[in-house]
Amino acid sequence: MKITMKIEKGLDFFEKALNLICRIFVAAIVAIIFYSVIMRYVFLRPPPWAEELSRFIFIWIIMLGAVLVTREQSHIEFVLFLDLLPKKLRFILFNLTRLLMLFFCWVMVQQGLKIYPIVAEASSPTFGISMGWLYLSIPVGGFLMGICILWNIFKLFLKP
Repeated sequence: MKITMKIEKGLDFFEKALNLICRIFVAAIVAIIFYSVIMRYVFLRPPPWAEELSRFIFIWIIMLGAVLVTREQSHIEFVLFLDLLPKKLRFILFNLTRLLMLFFCWVMVQQGLKIYPIVAEASSPTFGISMGWLYLSIPVGGFLMGICILWNIFKLFLKP
């Protein structure tokens, strides 16, 4: 039981760190777009890098935000009919759903790693950095979501 509490504390710390990273990314996007608008409409010199950088950050926010939602188990779901089912059947459907989510995470990791070497050769138009950094969000997000789903399933079996 002690080890599960340590894992839970570690995951709580991870969640707080991820939340902080997402907040910093959102603030960065707001600052970048604000700067871009001022430069475009006041000084008539739009920065060519602003749109690309904000798009890169936004994609990472989406993937990291999906990890947070998975950790909190706060995906949108219709529970109206599930609440009407007997507890045992509800338990089975809940775990079946989580297993399907886990399979989808595995596909994200597998396909993300498969496409990574291909896109890593391409470079972004403005910065000239590897597009692999953008596409790396897919396997990273899938892996982290998979860990959260596995932990949620494990916790479910620990409950009395």
